[in-house]
Amino acid sequence: MADVDEWFADVGGSYVVYAPPLAGTTPFVDAVGGSRDGETLLVAGRQGLERLPRAALSNVSSVVDCSPTESGGTGSIASPADLTGVSMPVSEFLRSVEEPTLVVDSVTTLLYYADEAAVFRFLSVLTAHIRRQGGLGLFLMTPPAHEEQTVHTFAQVFDGRIDLERDRLRVDADATDDAPEGWHDR
Repeated sequence: MADVDEWFADVGGSYVVYAPPLAGTTPFVDAVGGSRDGETLLVAGRQGLERLPRAALSNVSSVVDCSPTESGGTGSIASPADLTGVSMPVSEFLRSVEEPTLVVDSVTTLLYYADEAAVFRFLSVLTAHIRRQGGLGLFLMTPPAHEEQTVHTFAQVFDGRIDLERDRLRVDADATDDAPEGWHDR
């Protein structure tokens, strides 16, 4: 997987990461964060801060927690529906860090809590900001949880896609000529 690791270390832009449940997104996020020079911010909408496996996220610099907790309370942001609340610390991070890596876990959760049009606008602004900063954005999504039209609509926001399975991944990035082709073991 050396060529994939090298690609992640150098690539910029925003990519939707299609991952089924239990595909190993946490180790993937940590590995990508470790391959890059800048800092990594995780927007945790799926799992709250108290449930994140911190030892498995050694390369994540900071976390914005917008997930409801099991106790019925909420994280540092009131709810995944509070896109303005989420965007404030994310924008500050993107402005203050060179070569930032932003991971949103997950677009599926945002779509569950917020209006589709609002999430589309939110992601459009974030991806544009990431491009301006020369950063990398990874936006996790579980395609079977959505109608095909929704998946297709949101794909327009990104520079490419990464298909993630438990033991392998595939990159489809039209914007870069040097993207690794085919499936790669993780």
